[in-house]
Amino acid sequence: MTRGGREKDRDEPERKCIASGESQPKSGLIRFVVGPDGMIVADLAGKLPGRGIYVAADRALIDKAVKKNLFARAARQPVKVPDGLADFLEARLAQRVVELVSLARKAGDAVTGCNADPGQ
Repeated sequence: MTRGGREKDRDEPERKCIASGESQPKSGLIRFVVGPDGMIVADLAGKLPGRGIYVAADRALIDKAVKKNLFARAARQPVKVPDGLADFLEARLAQRVVELVSLARKAGDAVTGCNADPGQ
């Protein structure tokens, strides 16, 4: 049961997006942390130390967080945001998908091709 007395209907932990204000499962959010030099760092693996700042995996919301300086507000300290953060994230996420598909293929878990009978 939650604090409000409602029954929990989720299995995964939820976090609040700083741009939209909505609570969502962690799997749909991108975690950011503040590095030692005050720079915002995307933590795609979710293993970097520090307090997590979450933004929904939506380019418009990431741009909104950068434009309105929401990272500094959430971190409660001045932070630097790298130029072209949304472009960098898009490239890095695409690279991560390719890496994960490669690992699945090497493990024999990824199946490609068509099993349909050519006579049909």
